[in-house]
Amino acid sequence: MSATCATAPAPGAVLYVSGPYRVWVRRAVLAKAQRLARVRAPLETGGLLLGQVVDGEAHVLALTGPGRRALRSRLGFEADRARDNRLVARVHPRLHYLGDWHTHPGGPAVLSATDVASIRGALTTARPEVLHLLLAGPADMASPVASVFTVVGGESSFRRMTPEVAP
Repeated sequence: MSATCATAPAPGAVLYVSGPYRVWVRRAVLAKAQRLARVRAPLETGGLLLGQVVDGEAHVLALTGPGRRALRSRLGFEADRARDNRLVARVHPRLHYLGDWHTHPGGPAVLSATDVASIRGALTTARPEVLHLLLAGPADMASPVASVFTVVGGESSFRRMTPEVAP
């Protein structure tokens, strides 16, 4: 998801950057993730990040919440992948899987070893780059901080992306 496009999407998106990598996340997507985080607190929750890659830039246009069979605890989240796959096929046929998101209620905005292994497991030959949105904050998730990470196949470390300040 490298940078080659200088055009911003519709107003209302936040640009996250790390070196040549650029990711646009709709503010409505961030707001939905924050709402789901508050509703599910103090348990972890999460889902899928969906969107498109345009001119090498990722555009996160939607996200899903957890399915009924998702496993949530204070220190972990395991997605309901069967439900996620059905939902993506049915509801978001023109959007693509870009990565995942989850929360750390009462925890730091740092990926755990389990998070890292899960994200690396999403990398494939067909999907050499994966995004991850992590919301961390107080146990009630009243004011979570959003962090965006990207991992690229062949690179040893994850990149924490920085939000760009609009001019």
